[in-house]
Amino acid sequence: MRHHLFSEFEEVLQLFIIAAACIGAILTSVFSLTHGITEVFPFLYILPIILVVYFYPKRALVFTLCISLMYISLVFLLAAGNTDLMVIAAAWFAIFMTIGAVASFYATRLLEEKRRIRNIINNSQDGIFCFSLVTGSLTEVNAKFAHLLGYDCTDLVGRDIAQIWTDTDERGRFSALVKTERKPIETEIVLQARDGNLLRFTISPLEITRDRVLCSAVGITGSRITDDEIQKTLDALEEQVRARTAHLERINEDLKAEILEYRRFENAFLEERKTRPDTYEGQE
Repeated sequence: MRHHLFSEFEEVLQLFIIAAACIGAILTSVFSLTHGITEVFPFLYILPIILVVYFYPKRALVFTLCISLMYISLVFLLAAGNTDLMVIAAAWFAIFMTIGAVASFYATRLLEEKRRIRNIINNSQDGIFCFSLVTGSLTEVNAKFAHLLGYDCTDLVGRDIAQIWTDTDERGRFSALVKTERKPIETEIVLQARDGNLLRFTISPLEITRDRVLCSAVGITGSRITDDEIQKTLDALEEQVRARTAHLERINEDLKAEILEYRRFENAFLEERKTRPDTYEGQE
């Protein structure tokens, strides 16, 4: 809801800025033409054209045509007797249309590329998030990353990353590392989910700029639990093997002791038979 209200306010603000620039250019044109000032006012039409190209690139060409017709109409209406000024106005009309067409083309291309990249990020199987190295605020998150932490995308965008990445030292080390390294750095971190649980992730920087870093995040909490369970099973098996080995060693020692006892009895019997042969011969 808050994000929606902010978007509406931003839309109104953009329209207000464009309208103010247009009104300013038109009023300045009227004042200049009625007072014989002809050098400056055409440049004022470039500002609203650039603003529309920036805010609404797909509508920039139509807007440029309208504002250019407004400009040349004012010149022909208020300076009809000045042939030189009307020729200059025709040249400015061509310049405005060229600026609008070229800027609109490149702005539209950039917008399409931005949307393509955004679609790739949103449809990625990995979590994606972007945060500012200066302010620490989250500027972009995809649905996968938000879902892993139990949030919606709108809940995270604009928040301080410290709310989910609570380890200040860990966060500081990573920020310092991405500022000094130019190659991808895979780092294991712990993030706090919405329900308070601590989840382990492996993050890798995808793009590093002067003040922002775009990262991919892969949840490894489940795999870590599985690894721990496997290790516990292996430890239990090893303990059973040690216990079984110790039991077999005790049995072996008992057997050795019985064999030695039997041999001592046998030797004693043979010695006694040698010393008292008549007794055993009578028994035979």
